Amino acid sequence: MRDGSHGLWIAAGAAAAVLALSAPPVRADDAALAKKVEILSQEVEALKQNAPAAGESSGKPQWLTFGGDLRVAHHILRAKLPAYTQFGTGTNVPANTVKNDSLLTNRLGLNAHANVAEGVTLKLRLLAYKIWGMQDGGAAQAGYFSDRQNTVFDGTVGHVPASGALYVDEAYATVKDLFGSSAWFSAGRRPSTGGVPTNVREDREVNGAAGIPALLVDYAFDGATLGVAPEIARLPGFAAKLCYGKAYESGYSNQTGGASPRDSDMLGVSMLAYETPDARVDLQYQRGFNIMDNIPGPNVKTNLGDIEEFGASALRTVRDLGPGDLTVFASAALSEALPNKNRYPAGFGAAPGLLCDGADCQNRSGSAYYVGGRYDFSKTKTKIGAEFNHGSKNWITFVPAGDDVWTSKLGARGEVYELYAIQDLGRAPIARDGRVFLRIGWQYYDFKYTGTNSWVGGPTSLKDLQATPATAQMMPPVKSAYDLYTTFEVRF
Repeated sequence: MRDGSHGLWIAAGAAAAVLALSAPPVRADDAALAKKVEILSQEVEALKQNAPAAGESSGKPQWLTFGGDLRVAHHILRAKLPAYTQFGTGTNVPANTVKNDSLLTNRLGLNAHANVAEGVTLKLRLLAYKIWGMQDGGAAQAGYFSDRQNTVFDGTVGHVPASGALYVDEAYATVKDLFGSSAWFSAGRRPSTGGVPTNVREDREVNGAAGIPALLVDYAFDGATLGVAPEIARLPGFAAKLCYGKAYESGYSNQTGGASPRDSDMLGVSMLAYETPDARVDLQYQRGFNIMDNIPGPNVKTNLGDIEEFGASALRTVRDLGPGDLTVFASAALSEALPNKNRYPAGFGAAPGLLCDGADCQNRSGSAYYVGGRYDFSKTKTKIGAEFNHGSKNWITFVPAGDDVWTSKLGARGEVYELYAIQDLGRAPIARDGRVFLRIGWQYYDFKYTGTNSWVGGPTSLKDLQATPATAQMMPPVKSAYDLYTTFEVRF
């Protein structure tokens, strides 16, 4: 029985009973009141006749549903910085250790899903993310990495701690069954963050054909998708799509002075090659055109070239393996930086370009892989997971919105280890997606080269880094870091 109709006729019946019991014997001057009681009683009977029986639905699909999540997290952070020379000033900076013993954050997500018309849906997700005791994210954005600058930008808003204001993370409409086929079109603020297989660590369902491989993209894009999902017996769940996104809008061009920067665009071909409840295979090729020389905003002065990437990801769940279920995954990717003649900014020091410096600006290839697994104990609702990822010297990817405090781990030039445990509190759900659980985890970064998640300038081996101008650094380099985190999470 629908809660709305059930509550309505109960309330109406109670009101009718109160009126009837409180009214004195009907006299001529009380005829109007008696008539009202009679009409109200008839309306209650009509509601009873039309309301569905307990356990039944009304037969009409819900057109609007809501949900969300709240995560409260505590982080203990440590990092070791080697001695280096500050680029531009020539200042020698000694080796150092930085720490934060108690970084606390709140992250709130609000979701809405609307069935607008036949085959037309709209999805919305709002995010607010802040540090306890702060109305900005400076405490977590110390400038050690390009994706954790002193401010959030369009690709990371809502995914890196900031003011606590609600931002639009996703807002897109999808039209299915185009021209009577299996094709669809979708446009708006894209579901291009938290892709497969990071959903395993975050203990949430994968986003189906709407998602992306997390090793290649974790960036809040505005864009559009044209996809097709034909039914192929030997390839269940198969879908392919052409994706476009804009990473930077240059605005009006300058017709009176020097050259203005151009828009930075993304184009990709993504294929969900196979999907069942227990297995999934993803393939993706993408190219970023006219990559900007700074984070999107007023500091962009020029474009440094293009970046190409290709990646594959596979996930498999084995049910009833001992006292629970085992999920394992593996992802791998290649990147190619294609610099042009532009440098950041003109005449600045060694004239860094796209993953290169000065005259030594040639195409640079990189690679990365990401493996892990999680075992779910059925009886205790306990989940234990482990992950490892590696990035080469010239690895570069589009993952600044990754859900990590130090820097998005999947962009690391070096190795990252992570262990975690999730404990569901076992409370019976009342909300549609009601869940409450705790998570404790440990991340350890072992960097091999400078410039993790930075596309400007060439990387330097940390073994060769010295406090001399020859290896001067634009940002403080980090040799190793860890994050011991605990979260309390509620989903509804």
